[in-house]
Amino acid sequence: MALATAGCDVGEASYQPIDAPPVHLIEARATTGLDQNYQPVRTPLDPSGATEVLSTASFVLKFDRFLLPGSVSGAVGPGSLCVSGDLATQVRTFADCVNPIALAPTYNPVQREVIFRQVEGMSGLLPGTRYALTVLGPVDEAAAAGIRAFDGAPLAANARIEFTVAATNPPQAMPERQPSGDFYCQRDLECIGRAPECQDNPDTPANDPADPECHTCVKGAASLLYSCVQCHSDGTAAAGLNLNVANVELMPGKAIVKYTKSDPLYETAIGHAAHQTQMGERAHVGEETPQRFGRAMPLIDPGNPGNSYLLYKMIVGQSALDPSLPADQAEKLREETERLRAAFVMGMPMPPPKPGPLFWFHPQTANDPNVTVYVDGMDILSAWILDGAEPRDCSVPPPP
Repeated sequence: MALATAGCDVGEASYQPIDAPPVHLIEARATTGLDQNYQPVRTPLDPSGATEVLSTASFVLKFDRFLLPGSVSGAVGPGSLCVSGDLATQVRTFADCVNPIALAPTYNPVQREVIFRQVEGMSGLLPGTRYALTVLGPVDEAAAAGIRAFDGAPLAANARIEFTVAATNPPQAMPERQPSGDFYCQRDLECIGRAPECQDNPDTPANDPADPECHTCVKGAASLLYSCVQCHSDGTAAAGLNLNVANVELMPGKAIVKYTKSDPLYETAIGHAAHQTQMGERAHVGEETPQRFGRAMPLIDPGNPGNSYLLYKMIVGQSALDPSLPADQAEKLREETERLRAAFVMGMPMPPPKPGPLFWFHPQTANDPNVTVYVDGMDILSAWILDGAEPRDCSVPPPP
């Protein structure tokens, strides 16, 4: 297979001076119902306080800037968000939060969102009760907790919204847990049912049982990673990154891509510092909580999408274009993306401008077949990283 090498990652990591506008909250969403598959439906909280949420609700905060992952991680505690039934106390810092609901945050850099899920086994939302949600910035320059942008700029101002918990939940409502599953090899079930190569007899696909391990219909993280092999393969591992996770079987008239290789990820990506972020002593070792954002950032940091350089390389590229944004928001996002690139994302984005992306984080057209699968509001690649980033042989069933 001939692989193009033009436009691949090059360049040394260096920091450039950047402007640092404050962070603004775009919206706060909470679970107000369930869809037909009994999955959470999250709608924006009305600033008037009129929204009614489920007692199992999680909260999603969307911001206009990329965040400093450490400021919203479980390691620093819940200091970025106060949800309390005490409506009289003005919450300036988390120390003012009276009887806070226990919440666990997860950062999604692709969407610039933080989801806070209630911690099972601890005090949760009470039916029929009114609460105040307060989004908090850092109390001072040295504070670890509190909403900050990746370059250290703080939240412009604390934001407070009240809401009420519904008296009853739908009977199918369950505690909202962090998503887990076979996100690496996840397949499109509709594709399996219609793809001739997934049937025992391709001449009569409607009458034959489908092969559940059909590689053609893999839409999980494996297929997204493999889409970058034009620059990151065995013989052309630009910046030392090898994403060739497949073997290609040539058959009459076609080539079948089978996602069976894990070693390239373990040897060059998972837990390995991106070459373009290596600065200082021991910079080849990926850091989970660096003092400076981006320093020795792992290409893939299991459990932490916000500290995974590979995602940022994609975020600054064409795959993250969102045509649904109004012109003013699109321009603000373009400016923010440029700040991210100037700060630490070196070289060309992934994939490079030519030949362009084979997948999108946001649909470019109605029913776009190339948009990535989403899991509980998170793209499948980020969900795989969050779930531990374990690659596997997609030719065999997942472990029980």
